[in-house]
Amino acid sequence: MAIYFRRLIVLHILLMSIVASAAATTEKHLTLVFAGNMPDISKHTYGTFTDLSGLLEKIRAKKTPTIFTFGGGSLGPSPFSSLDKGSHIIDILNTLEPDLMTLTKREFSYFEDELTLRSYEAAFPIVSSNLYDPLINSNLEGILTSLIVEKEDVKVGFISILDEDVVEEYSLKRASVLEPREVIQQQIDLLKQKGAELLVLVYSKERDYYQTLISENQIDFALRILPTSASNHTQLQPNRVYSISSKEPIIVLRISWQAKGQEKKITIKTSKHNSAYIPTKPTTALLIDEYNQRLNRLLNQEIGFFGSEILTSRSLVRTREMPFGNFIADVLKDYAKTDIGLINSGMIRGDKRYTKGSIITRKDIATELPFREHIAVLSVTGAQLIQALENSVSQVEHAEGRFLQVSGISFTYSLEKPAGKRIQSVHINGNTLNPEQKYSVATSDYLANGGDGYDVFQNALHNDKYTHKSSGVSHAVTRMIQLQKTIEPKVEFRIRRVAE
Repeated sequence: MAIYFRRLIVLHILLMSIVASAAATTEKHLTLVFAGNMPDISKHTYGTFTDLSGLLEKIRAKKTPTIFTFGGGSLGPSPFSSLDKGSHIIDILNTLEPDLMTLTKREFSYFEDELTLRSYEAAFPIVSSNLYDPLINSNLEGILTSLIVEKEDVKVGFISILDEDVVEEYSLKRASVLEPREVIQQQIDLLKQKGAELLVLVYSKERDYYQTLISENQIDFALRILPTSASNHTQLQPNRVYSISSKEPIIVLRISWQAKGQEKKITIKTSKHNSAYIPTKPTTALLIDEYNQRLNRLLNQEIGFFGSEILTSRSLVRTREMPFGNFIADVLKDYAKTDIGLINSGMIRGDKRYTKGSIITRKDIATELPFREHIAVLSVTGAQLIQALENSVSQVEHAEGRFLQVSGISFTYSLEKPAGKRIQSVHINGNTLNPEQKYSVATSDYLANGGDGYDVFQNALHNDKYTHKSSGVSHAVTRMIQLQKTIEPKVEFRIRRVAE
């Protein structure tokens, strides 16, 4: 009898060992849909919100838990955002029910207070881990610092990092962006304490220690929103980093891992979005159609014609003098009756080709100039003007939006020189620039207030007549087209790159 009981005990131990071993190797599965960089609902070149709706419907119908992460890059700029400051994007996303949304620089197109308003309109959490508002000694109102998404028996923690460049590029006056290294480590510890099984980092700007965090398994994988300037989405990506871009704004990750092993072995398979998925419940599509119809009713008025072919591609407008940029700068100079007109190329967003003879509508101007800047007039010295031009060409090789389109001024620069010493010659209306002389400059209030690194303009004398409640830049451009009927701007060698 004793032998019998001993055998039962041994058998029980063996069975428990087998059960424990099976539990230790239990595999879990998760599908993660990552989308973003979709600001213009009127464009159908790449992935659309309607396509995304169909994809989500198909994936959510399966048994595998699904998390939908919207990576931002969409509240602005666009023709409709120029009217409602991104509210329609939140409205559309509410029909798609994301588990969370993260932030990129574009979410600050209309500044901090508008972003807070959008967060209250959203039926989903918005996350940014290194955003800080000194007024409340915390994150910006309405924004979470991190988040755990729980689906069935899966807990996934999300950390979202915002580029610190947003403060300078978008001229933020209140919110600041913290250096991410310490923030990430704090959130890793916090999310693990709260039981997060997987940790995900969402970001745009690459940093060398991100890959270290992944290789050391502190972060399980990362989601990256590639900047618009990264035209090649298929470029080699770091290990366990999965990217979307404006040309490929949707990606699906199918994730599996051992739930209780000593070493968490994660397998991630990716698939690109197939736009053939048509939703059976067309709520999102109907809403988008309604918004586009409203936009067309408001902005499809004809205002003039292009007398020549016009290109507004990003690569062109941010690296050299271009005809439409000349036209806008001329409008500012003419409107304010100043010596000089300046506009940053980042304000020109159409990225389009207009054929000779094509009609110009209000929607075209809203597409090209979607921000709501007003005209500001400054009095600057020649020395300050040189500083501004140096800032203009300081990052031209990276096609940054600070590159200026100009009127009443011509200058040469050399890329062989270091940033800050690239300007070689400057002429104002045909005369050599005098560093001591004062010149009147018409520009946008965005640049006048130091946006895109133009701190030098903050120290210039501002003409209050134009600084507050003056004409909008897009309105002045529209009015000039209406007056001229046909516009035919040309390259006039206002900006020339020269050898050292």
